[in-house]
Amino acid sequence: MWKKYFAVTAATLCLLLLASASEASSATTYTMTAAEMSALDNRLSLLLQQTKSTRQALAESQAALNESRAELSKLKTESIKLQIELQAQSSLLESANKSLQASAREEKRVKRQRLLWQIIAGGVVVVLVKEKL
Repeated sequence: MWKKYFAVTAATLCLLLLASASEASSATTYTMTAAEMSALDNRLSLLLQQTKSTRQALAESQAALNESRAELSKLKTESIKLQIELQAQSSLLESANKSLQASAREEKRVKRQRLLWQIIAGGVVVVLVKEKL
């Protein structure tokens, strides 16, 4: 951390020296007090720290985003599988319902046929009883 600080300070001083050397021919010169230099160094340190924390937050956000995307992809795949399973179950339910309806119709037909045979048998019994009397 201190190495960066000294490197940045040295680079800033070099740039200021180069700027003052190139500007020496012009009439305008800039002077900076130690307090102003310290304030600039403090501001630079603060900006570097904020940049570091912002980059760290960005990396964490990107990791969370990637995790969310993976989870979303997994959930979409699961949703598709469940939809296919639901369609299969629905088809089986329709088939079972049709089978039950067919069985109910067959049961009604058998009951009507049994009733008809009971009526015929009852009629035959009545005829036989009348013939014997």
